[in-house]
Amino acid sequence: MTAEEYEEKCRRLEADAADAKKTLNRAFSVHDGICQELRNLRIDWTEQQRNQPTIGQ
Repeated sequence: MTAEEYEEKCRRLEADAADAKKTLNRAFSVHDGICQELRNLRIDWTEQQRNQPTIGQ
């Protein structure tokens, strides 16, 4: 491997690593948003169930 080949491969790997990090950060953001929606759904459901009159009483 020549110095030029080394430098080129190093640049490509660094670019790939940077792209992968951006993708990972986006995935974490999407995951966090989904978890927040799920949490809110559970809270809404619990409040709805708590506020419904009990049948038969």
